[in-house]
Amino acid sequence: MKKIILSQIILSFVLINCQEKTTVKPNSKIGVSNNNIAKNNNSKLDFKELKFGSNIEDVLKAIDLTTNDNALDEYNISGDYEEFQFPRNKKLNLSIAGNAISDSDNISLFYLKENKKIWCYEMELINHKDSDKIVSSITKTIGSKPAFVEKNVNTKERPIFLDENGEPKTDHIEETKEVWEDTKNKITYFFINTINHSKNDGKLKIYVLDKLSSKYKEWVSYRSFDMFYNK
Repeated sequence: MKKIILSQIILSFVLINCQEKTTVKPNSKIGVSNNNIAKNNNSKLDFKELKFGSNIEDVLKAIDLTTNDNALDEYNISGDYEEFQFPRNKKLNLSIAGNAISDSDNISLFYLKENKKIWCYEMELINHKDSDKIVSSITKTIGSKPAFVEKNVNTKERPIFLDENGEPKTDHIEETKEVWEDTKNKITYFFINTINHSKNDGKLKIYVLDKLSSKYKEWVSYRSFDMFYNK
């Protein structure tokens, strides 16, 4: 009788061990897949390190994107370039000179249709409290001073800006334009930092162009930069 009871105990112990072993494998596989997902989400792109002339497909592939992920649904039929706007529905790890870019910001890459080489990028950073710090971190390795600076102040008493209806704006607005020339890398940076003190919001626009590109002069004119800087 004792032998039968002992045999049943041993059999139960063996069955429990077998069940535990079968549950370990699925858990280990889930752990691996989670690590892979985290690795994909950690793919980074710092625009300050972006090399002009790089292939758009290679740059996007490094952060698990393709040109099919373009947030723009328009195709540039007549032009010789395309714009890729980064999608907001993906968790991307984007930054510029170490400053994180949020999901609400607008970022675009411009590349030639013929060879897919990047020649410009633009971004509109919304309500970044450290906009001056961002500009400083981008330009600190370029030179000691900008090639051009212009500051404009709009008030109710002295309006200089117009709204979408052509009426004078009455808000207290400060706008600073800066142009920096990276002569070593042949890159031109345009910054337009607008702060609306009345509404407590702000917008920093950054335009970065390859000065050696055939598109440089055309884009400076297209963005009306030649109204204040034409070099």
